[in-house]
Amino acid sequence: MRDTVQKREILTFLRSRRHHYSAVQVYDAVREKLPNISLGTVYRNLGHLLEDGEIISVETSDKCVYYDGFVQDHAHFVCDTCKDIFDFPLKSEVSRDVIDAGFSVESQKVVYYGKCKNCRNARI
Repeated sequence: MRDTVQKREILTFLRSRRHHYSAVQVYDAVREKLPNISLGTVYRNLGHLLEDGEIISVETSDKCVYYDGFVQDHAHFVCDTCKDIFDFPLKSEVSRDVIDAGFSVESQKVVYYGKCKNCRNARI
């Protein structure tokens, strides 16, 4: 996929923050620098960036997708109540069963779902 101003701006935005953003949030932020960008262009470029491994995505329990520019190995925790997404170090190794079965693992994605500390304490 060719490099475009729109693609670079989307990647710059996501990589400059340690947070998770929906496509609409990316669109709103990038529009400040590129006022003529369309939501369709943002979705298309997010798809290309995902395919290229430049960003990762996290899906909430209600099927909303958020994008993360921090691509080093890490796990996510998604709060089912407030929908906040938290990063955690990825400490687990690939299961020995997978390796013994002859599979070659090239990547992994770990997402935990539940209630964050604040929502648990608030008993929402």
